[in-house]
Amino acid sequence: MENTWLVEIIESMKEIGGYGSYKNIYEKIEERGNKDISNRKSWKAAVRAAIEIHSSDSDVFNGKDDIFYSVCGKGRGIWGLRNFEPHDNFVDITEDDISFPEGKQRLKTHIYRERNQKVIQIAKNKFKEKHGQVYCEACGFDFYKFYGKIGEDYIEGHHSIPVSELKEGDKTKPEDIVLLCSNCHKMVHRKRPWLKKEELKELINKK
Repeated sequence: MENTWLVEIIESMKEIGGYGSYKNIYEKIEERGNKDISNRKSWKAAVRAAIEIHSSDSDVFNGKDDIFYSVCGKGRGIWGLRNFEPHDNFVDITEDDISFPEGKQRLKTHIYRERNQKVIQIAKNKFKEKHGQVYCEACGFDFYKFYGKIGEDYIEGHHSIPVSELKEGDKTKPEDIVLLCSNCHKMVHRKRPWLKKEELKELINKK
């Protein structure tokens, strides 16, 4: 297959986990070294054009090949692959995970499900519609209030249903996602079995 800009963008985005900013995508394309990027201005314009005409979230969508979606809303410059399936090549296991009783592979499966931004973004959008902003459902931490613009709309998504409880064909629903700050998300994963949101809140409230 000819390595068009569209193919190169798709393959580059797969390597960075299925979503990223224009900057992330540019850097991966440069790293892969498969395209002529000697004219810096024109090749970046080609990348942007290829993404936007293949996304129904863009004003210039071609109307048929809906390959990309806007992760954080139109105009934010962060794009995801609609049909991306994360895999464990993107998952690092730390020393905290060594004793995971169900095996590393199941833990990896859980974590890379949490890297699939599509369902998490839907959960974030619903939460924001209801509450006006996103914040940690356990401790209430708000990245935007603390860090300003750079923290706007940032939160992590935790799958409340472990891989071990999934049946064949089960799909994650937005209501299965718990929105957590980075600290609370890490603490949830340290407990075996994982803490539920209510249990974590109880621990926090005891302090």
